[in-house]
Amino acid sequence: MQLNIHTTDPLSLILNGQRPPFVPVAPSYEELGPLEFHRMELRYRKWRDLLVAAGTDRLPVEYQTHFDLELEIHTDILDTCYPPPAWLKLPTIGTPTDVAGSAVERRGDDLCWIDPNGDATWLPPNGRAYYTRMADERSGPCARLWSHGYNDGSLEEAAARARGETPPASEPSAEDVSSERDSGSYDLARALLDRHPDNLPLYSSYEAPYISLLGILGFQRMMSALLDTPSLVHQVLEGWVPHPSAAFLAQRSLGIGIMFVEESLSSADCISPDMYLEFSFPYTKRTLQFFEDLGFRTVLYFSGNLMPLLHHLKKLPFTALVFEEDRKNYGIDLAEVRRAMGPDRVLYGNVDVHFLEKASDDEVLDEVRRQIDVAGSDGNFVLSVGSPITPDTSLDRVRFFCQSTQMI
Repeated sequence: MQLNIHTTDPLSLILNGQRPPFVPVAPSYEELGPLEFHRMELRYRKWRDLLVAAGTDRLPVEYQTHFDLELEIHTDILDTCYPPPAWLKLPTIGTPTDVAGSAVERRGDDLCWIDPNGDATWLPPNGRAYYTRMADERSGPCARLWSHGYNDGSLEEAAARARGETPPASEPSAEDVSSERDSGSYDLARALLDRHPDNLPLYSSYEAPYISLLGILGFQRMMSALLDTPSLVHQVLEGWVPHPSAAFLAQRSLGIGIMFVEESLSSADCISPDMYLEFSFPYTKRTLQFFEDLGFRTVLYFSGNLMPLLHHLKKLPFTALVFEEDRKNYGIDLAEVRRAMGPDRVLYGNVDVHFLEKASDDEVLDEVRRQIDVAGSDGNFVLSVGSPITPDTSLDRVRFFCQSTQMI
């Protein structure tokens, strides 16, 4: 399927096999950390100011107000601390139907989004408050990932759902794609692309099937299931292989040309290479090929120790590979990964995020030069970080990093 795709920004150029004028910068998980906190603070302040201006503690939400506020937030981020052409995760917002009947309510110092059913979602005033509350809620969703996962129920129930819910691999109709594209979910993305034509590479994301086990079972039960009930694990994994959908085709028709695929907990520090080949590799391969066949350029993020698996990873049909820094002493080495992958595969860098937070500007530029020297001398290199940028990294440093390759 041939659909429009941005081709003039440096990242899209390199992912499409062309040489850009400078090394692109695309921080992995850029939507987390300092940018996430900045969005929280802006969203809280803007809704609080609207409540104060209206002289009320409960403000019904109009879709246009919701859209304008989110556009202001994202425009502020792009104008002040995260300049294009660094990539940006596809921003979606509630549709007019989703927003209808919602309200923002002040409860003391707290603000909450109230959905049409009356359910409240806290709007944190800042990142520190958010993480303090998360730490206090020891039984919250993150805590459950260790032992139970997000879903109550057994692996048998998850396997049964996968068998019964896997849809036929048929192409969505043109009407379905059009309806999805025009639903309102992508209004914000359209507006940002209009403001930054051909200079804002947006990407969508998908989790490789293997990581679905964490949400279903939690880490402990997931590890046991690989040994105790492998056939059920395969049934669940089969259900998580992507299939044709109106959402994917709508994104392609909007010019979204990059799919970020996350692969976690299948590395050599978690499971054996044989288990990786059985439970992860084939499903990740099918996932990547599915998106490549739709016309996406795929970026595989592989967390953990990939060094013993490089000869297997090389066989996967990704466009680009990004991986962790060596902060766990696994011996992860960017130069060795480049040698294993060869000069023609696109590699993302893995600048250490703790180093990025605390190093001087000159030290950061030295590391940028080093990474380009060891992995980008023949091109096919994108500057990135090995993990989400740390929350305490300044917004000025984020901007500096995004512009670093144009300074050397």
